[in-house]
Amino acid sequence: MLTITVPPEMESQLHGRASRLGIEAGEYAMRLIEEGLAKPVADQATLDLLEKWDREQATDDPEEIARRQREVEEFMEGMNRNRLEMEGPNARKIYP
Repeated sequence: MLTITVPPEMESQLHGRASRLGIEAGEYAMRLIEEGLAKPVADQATLDLLEKWDREQATDDPEEIARRQREVEEFMEGMNRNRLEMEGPNARKIYP
């Protein structure tokens, strides 16, 4: 069991909202806490868009796969080189 102390104005708001819902203030507070602790809902629209892009870019062409891999490696090397140039020889590499 947990007991919390809230400022009087917050307690008044809690009682008012609970009353409008027809429930006890303690039950309403429990609902608010449960909502606050609930796992965040995934942004399904974003996940769907990323999946669509994956399907659009999919390939089994070995030359295209090799080209993409080289591009990623060049990007990572460039990022590491930039970090080294900006922060000096003791800079942490972004990509190992």
